Amino acid sequence: MVPFQKITEACKTTGLSQYFLRQGCKDGTIPHIKSGGVYYINVQALVEQLGKKEQSD
Repeated sequence: MVPFQKITEACKTTGLSQYFLRQGCKDGTIPHIKSGGVYYINVQALVEQLGKKEQSD
């Protein structure tokens, strides 16, 4: 798996919506970097983060 993906690629990998991923990047809850107005999501870290949250619920 590629560590950083654009939002459109990350939504296909994770099954999450583009809106959810974009909002998470904007409010800082999703691990990402921003370059030239494009968000690159750290998909591996996001999957781990979601797994931890699921275990705590």
